[in-house]
Amino acid sequence: MSIALKGFKRPSWTSPAAVLLILSSLFVASLASSGDADAAPGRRPGHVYLYRGLMNVFSLGMDQIAYKLEAAGVASSVSNHTLWSGQADDMIARYKAGNREPIILMGHSAGADVTISIARKLAQYNIPVALIVNFDPVAPDAVPNNVKQIVNYYVPAGWGRAVSADPRFKGKLANVNENATTNHFSIDKDNSLQRQAIARVMAVTGGGIRRKPAAPKPAQVSAAPQ
Repeated sequence: MSIALKGFKRPSWTSPAAVLLILSSLFVASLASSGDADAAPGRRPGHVYLYRGLMNVFSLGMDQIAYKLEAAGVASSVSNHTLWSGQADDMIARYKAGNREPIILMGHSAGADVTISIARKLAQYNIPVALIVNFDPVAPDAVPNNVKQIVNYYVPAGWGRAVSADPRFKGKLANVNENATTNHFSIDKDNSLQRQAIARVMAVTGGGIRRKPAAPKPAQVSAAPQ
């Protein structure tokens, strides 16, 4: 069915007015697109692999940290500690394929133990680990020499252990005794420690945290145990 409108004149798209209308529309659209791009946080290089401990129920602080990192533009994933070996294989494959973005590992309890296990497996292929942040490991191996820096928050009054390093280790290692401030089941959910961990990730992935973190709780800091 066709409808004829009496007195209607089809506009000419070659007229100056039509051309001006088209250009104005394109300009407004470009401004909107630019505004959306500026509002969205830029993706930072690197990936943070976080590992929960026993039964996936005592390490939900790892999920909290991952959520905050994703909001800041840092790619993150959370897994149970039992999956570490297969995920290490995936990291090796990506590195061999040319991916040189920073590898960052975090874990709580048994999940903290496997971060070092992953690092030791990557060391066999000379793959660097930019940062490890651990929350109260219970049976950690020695830190290999491919790790650039590791921070270990632990509670020695419970199951927590300080970490030590291989003789060839040249990176930075800090054992932070949190015995006076928290316990094994809540250390990964501590807001102050989470802020410190995230700030370290932000530094590794291209810049400091956008807002000043709260002052950390008092803690005893020691080097690797003798």
